[in-house]
Amino acid sequence: MAGEVLHGISIVHPGQVGDEYFMTKGHFHTVLETAEVYHCLKGEGYMVMETPEGEWAVAELRPGVVLYVLPRWAHRSVNTGAGDLVTLFAYPGHAGHDYGTIEQKGFRKLVVERDGRAAVVDNPRWSRN
Repeated sequence: MAGEVLHGISIVHPGQVGDEYFMTKGHFHTVLETAEVYHCLKGEGYMVMETPEGEWAVAELRPGVVLYVLPRWAHRSVNTGAGDLVTLFAYPGHAGHDYGTIEQKGFRKLVVERDGRAAVVDNPRWSRN
């Protein structure tokens, strides 16, 4: 699959579990040095990102936004709106997906509702190990 560009559509429905908004599982790429591009088609939310070294960033998603997720960055889409969050994504065919690291450690940051608005907070369950 090297040389190919894989692509698809992601849909995250609106809702919350407690104060945390619905989101995708999130992943690193198995080949860490590969990037991914997202184009937000509908809805509103955030892309939560982090590196294995501890850098983190949160970027807004709204219709028309094109987001380039750098190589080495895990990423997760979070729906903070009242309707579906719909994104088109594309990445190198050989990138692979590592969901296990996020399943074990979690993301360093969460997007939660505070006083009726989205807020980025430290994840109290995040683990270094």
